[in-house]
Amino acid sequence: MTNASPRADLVQSAAWIALGLAIVAGALQMDRMERFGAKLYMAPGLVPGVLGGAIALLGSVLLVRSVRRGALATLGQPWWPAAAARATLARAGLAIALTLLYTLVLVGHGLPFWLVTIGFVFVFLLVFDLPERQAAGQVVRGVVIAALVAVATSAIVTLLFERVFLVRMP
Repeated sequence: MTNASPRADLVQSAAWIALGLAIVAGALQMDRMERFGAKLYMAPGLVPGVLGGAIALLGSVLLVRSVRRGALATLGQPWWPAAAARATLARAGLAIALTLLYTLVLVGHGLPFWLVTIGFVFVFLLVFDLPERQAAGQVVRGVVIAALVAVATSAIVTLLFERVFLVRMP
């Protein structure tokens, strides 16, 4: 395992702290159900708030570690990731884009949850698994596996939320 550079840790710590604080802010905005006599420990935002606080705290630990390792001294130097790192960043960006498309555009906007989830999982698996399958000459097998995994994932998630957690899916 290679250690990340102090500057990379510094940048990542800022992102984790911002994400954690945004989660805490969102959790504080959630209804506390006080009008129904709910106690503080029953509030729907409690777990997300605690998790967001933990993320921000761990981001702060990473910040301190990066500063101790000399991150501030390297801020003025030019930075451009190597080719392999750029490819990894591109894959991560594509994964984030697909996930945002699924969560912000597709879910809850007309199509049933189970169908959108099948489509998302299928496309996600094809995008990230198909190039390796093509190189191995297993395209048909990869498509069949992606379809089976997509259907199974959608069925399990939908049934789990609707039957166990009693949450109606959009």
